[in-house]
Amino acid sequence: MKKTLLVITTSLIVSACAHRPGPLDMDEIFFETQIKQDGTKLFAFSIPLMKPREGAKGGGGRGGRGEGGGRGGRGGQESRGGSSKKSSDSSERMTEQLYASLDEKLDATGYCQTGFIEIDTHQTEDRLHLLGECNETASELDRLDFPNVN
Repeated sequence: MKKTLLVITTSLIVSACAHRPGPLDMDEIFFETQIKQDGTKLFAFSIPLMKPREGAKGGGGRGGRGEGGGRGGRGGQESRGGSSKKSSDSSERMTEQLYASLDEKLDATGYCQTGFIEIDTHQTEDRLHLLGECNETASELDRLDFPNVN
């Protein structure tokens, strides 16, 4: 009985880890800042979509329309049946990856010290994008550290 329980537990752990997306290569992450004349700090951030795993069933991939959403979650997709749930799960994992990668980038750069407002989140054919505005206004040091590139 103990051996069976050990085998089941090990299988569950291995299977859970297999579905977790790996860390993104920093070269794949896009982060661009813009500081307006009035001190408003804007940024654009995007990550590549996860590639479907070999042997994965279903064409889901993009999962939904890729609109709106945000940290509050996405509603209404579970009533469409099994394949939509798989797409929704994939979409939720991508959204979690987007926010986790963005949090890492903002921590590393120190761009938004007091958080940000999400202006837009959308998906293109191969990337997930977020446009945001920092809660604080830019300091002189911010203007030096994050010059606008035009």
